[in-house]
Amino acid sequence: MEPAGSQAPWLALHDATAAFLILRLLPPRTWWQLRALSAEWRLLLDDAGNCMERSCREMVGEFRPACCLVKLLVEAAGPLKTANEEVDFAGCVYRAVHHGSVGPLQQLLRPLAAESFARRAFALGVIREALVQAAVAGDAATCHAVLQQHGPRSAAARRLQSGDAAMALKAAADWHLMRALAAPENSCVKLVQT
Repeated sequence: MEPAGSQAPWLALHDATAAFLILRLLPPRTWWQLRALSAEWRLLLDDAGNCMERSCREMVGEFRPACCLVKLLVEAAGPLKTANEEVDFAGCVYRAVHHGSVGPLQQLLRPLAAESFARRAFALGVIREALVQAAVAGDAATCHAVLQQHGPRSAAARRLQSGDAAMALKAAADWHLMRALAAPENSCVKLVQT
């Protein structure tokens, strides 16, 4: 029989703490893939504002305060030191824009304002592209989120200029024009006329 003090004591580990300790070792793209698994993962990862969304509350049944892992994971991910880390991080930003996930997008954009998190050229390029993609998608809430944090009137040291917003609007107009010209209706009309 072993002495009473020879066994290590068992510690209860909070789910959010355990998830953080594991997820911080994985690339950022993994965090986004986990969000797609279930409402519980979204609640665990997203910021507190998203935890209050009605659809998530209905799926889980209640508000749970164990949120905001994305914020902590983003802080732990930096500084971005390699090209692969930059590509992974940019991919997360673009996924958030693509899915119109404003809360996670804000958490992902926030550290790009810091000189110590990423190269200036990379940070501004990601912010510009996020705005262009949001404009092309016609998602006003996502455009607002990008401009609120990094727009010409924001307090961020790394912010977009008015020309960047104009470029995003032009890209959106060009995209919609191109889609209208390539629409299937035009093809059908040509087939009927011949």
